[in-house]
Amino acid sequence: MKSPKLENGVNSGKRKGVKVKREKSFSAFYKIKFPKEVEYLNKLNKANEKEYKEWLRKKAIIKNLLGKSTLIIGARSKDGIVLGGDRKVVRGGETDFEDKVRIIKIKEAPIIFAAAGLLGIIEDFLEIFEKTLIANIKKREIVSLLSVKIMAEDLVETYERRYGPKFGQASIFKFILGGLSELTKGEARLYEIGSPGYGEKIKYYSSIGHGRDYSRTIGKYLFPIPSSCKEFSLSCSDIIPRISACIHWISGEIDDYVGGDPQILYILDNKPEVKEGKYNKAKISKKVGQFKQMIKEISF
Repeated sequence: MKSPKLENGVNSGKRKGVKVKREKSFSAFYKIKFPKEVEYLNKLNKANEKEYKEWLRKKAIIKNLLGKSTLIIGARSKDGIVLGGDRKVVRGGETDFEDKVRIIKIKEAPIIFAAAGLLGIIEDFLEIFEKTLIANIKKREIVSLLSVKIMAEDLVETYERRYGPKFGQASIFKFILGGLSELTKGEARLYEIGSPGYGEKIKYYSSIGHGRDYSRTIGKYLFPIPSSCKEFSLSCSDIIPRISACIHWISGEIDDYVGGDPQILYILDNKPEVKEGKYNKAKISKKVGQFKQMIKEISF
């Protein structure tokens, strides 16, 4: 006897005298009625599907490149500012070591600068930034560190327009710059600036780069923020070994993209001079080792 034909694996039920109950399709469960606005959004998404996939591809590329091999830490103290960084860089796929905190000297007005991001873009930006700064100071357009910050924001926005589409509109780099509020005198200040051309004054402590998340955790204990909006109780001489310890701790063992001996510079209030932050490497290493051992010995 011939068996009835199957339609998609289900008995068709055409044989006389045999009633077959059809199984309801699971897809019926998902047939929910949405408003017309949702249908309109779906049409727009479908129309932009190609552009969206391209954006995701570019985003994945920059995520793999951006911010690697960098940890920059900036802090305001009760008597000045301190800016430090590791020395490990990836250049052309090869690991190298070099200073990341740079000094830009405009007459007697020193400015310190350190960035995290794509090395080629940072180097080009810094060259153009310095030329623009010199030209505008000569024209007396730049008269304070705040005006330097505003100029830097506009320049970052220009770079964002150039490189943003190439990397899926992602943030291409961040940097911290510092100097005296009136360039040759006044309070020492730090600003953190990034895409799309927006900057903020660093009141206490900030970090950027690949090791940022780790440094924020450690920094909560090394750089305690004062309560009730009081001034920082730490001086530059107090902060220098703390930045060194933070970078040393993260370097290699916690984040392999951070490495090399820390480089630290600082500027005191009302003193237009950049000084090198000196620290005892052996003492820092010993101290960090003690911290790690204490954590290992904790029991509950």
